Amino acid sequence: MTNNREHLLQLSLLIGPLAIISALFAGTLGHVGGFLVAQAWSNTLPPLFWECVTVLGDERVLFALFLPFAMRYPRAFFAILLSAALAGLLCRGIKLWAALPRPASVLPAELITVIGPRVTRHALPSGHTASLFAFVGVLIGLSGCRRYRVALLLLAVLAGFSRVAVGAHWPLDVMVGALVGLVAAWLALMLQHHCRWQVGPGLQAVLVTMAVVSTLTLPLEGQGYDASLPIRLAVFFWALCGVWLATRQRQDAAIQPAVA
Repeated sequence: MTNNREHLLQLSLLIGPLAIISALFAGTLGHVGGFLVAQAWSNTLPPLFWECVTVLGDERVLFALFLPFAMRYPRAFFAILLSAALAGLLCRGIKLWAALPRPASVLPAELITVIGPRVTRHALPSGHTASLFAFVGVLIGLSGCRRYRVALLLLAVLAGFSRVAVGAHWPLDVMVGALVGLVAAWLALMLQHHCRWQVGPGLQAVLVTMAVVSTLTLPLEGQGYDASLPIRLAVFFWALCGVWLATRQRQDAAIQPAVA
């Protein structure tokens, strides 16, 4: 793990340029700019690909991906949950304030490809993108491996682009969603450091249990992206097997001193 100043600086170096790029994009192309070009690119790949990629912005998937490490890194897991909560609050507030229409309610059907649910309201910002960038932002801040950070960021960008590919958001929605997610990650790490919150065994058990419960819904509910079932099942088994192995390791570690 990097120290607090380092990871806050790392996130700041992402937040600043992204804010400038988003402002320039909005000023030159407006809220709806770039959508048709982006969809023309995305249509070169099959809908199944975009359905599987876009579910990476589902908070249940994100929590499940980190579950195998939750007991080993409780503070990181708490920061991820806190950043998700902050991103959700920020997104909800902006959506209600801006109340901008989504592509499906503006463009004629022949000009838009919609994959999955057809949503029409509260475009700005993209909640899926915000959740994913909040998750990735915490991991980027806490990771000391540059290649690891770059890989996470590229995956987040691809998943953010998928929100345009499935016809759910305008490109600017995705940019602002990414910005909201990174800001939420920055705030979560800053609050955790300055407030010095401790994640005791009781709180840790509650948080892990909540994440496990949400993971159990992955095979049953795809939020309209039914073709993503293989990805959801893979994440489901990854999470539960990881938790089982982590629990066994902790039990073995507790037994060894007693045997010695």
